Amino acid sequence: MQRRQALRRTRPALTTVVLDMGGVVIPTLFERVRVPSFPAGPFSDAARPDAEYAKVENGQLPERDYWAQLTARHPELDIGELWRNCSVVREEMTGLLQRIGGRVRVAAFTNDMAHWFGTDWPSRFPVLRAFDMILEASVLGVMKPDPEAFHAAAAALGEDPRRCLFVDDLAANLGGAAAVGMHTQLFDVRDAPGSMDRIAVALGLPPVTVGRRVFTTPRGNR
Repeated sequence: MQRRQALRRTRPALTTVVLDMGGVVIPTLFERVRVPSFPAGPFSDAARPDAEYAKVENGQLPERDYWAQLTARHPELDIGELWRNCSVVREEMTGLLQRIGGRVRVAAFTNDMAHWFGTDWPSRFPVLRAFDMILEASVLGVMKPDPEAFHAAAAALGEDPRRCLFVDDLAANLGGAAAVGMHTQLFDVRDAPGSMDRIAVALGLPPVTVGRRVFTTPRGNR
């Protein structure tokens, strides 16, 4: 017991929060698209499970392959156009950044936003001006959830991975971050306010959400 307590006391303090883009900084398409043929993804219920997206969540299927397969089944869907037309910054994220207020460095870490938005994609989201660094795994040369992607991200940040809190909506990506020593926090897209609170608490801030509810289907049901 004394040894565990000593280890907790000597664990490095968090100095950097690393945020995934799609799903964390901006909502998933599952939250924004209102098209009958569009799947429910993480909002699926037991009666209509999205088995393919479950593979994305556990790391069995790359996210880009998921969208490619969906397009093959539904050629009327232009996933790139949907991302470009439906993407906005979460209101709760703006509030969280204001609360952090320079307490830690903030970095965005995405796999391949340029694939959907083009290389100038950061200019689409003015909130990114408040970030200290923007990292793209495809540019670093290795994609999440490979632990090497997180080694590369920490090196680009010039930071000890043990001082980083990594936040992602895909559990598989958290595994890669944890493997290199990063702290991790799963972002539940069904409960964005609560997820923001959990990030805040991990950074030593008090929660602010009162009476939140978890959504089992996206707002404005299809």
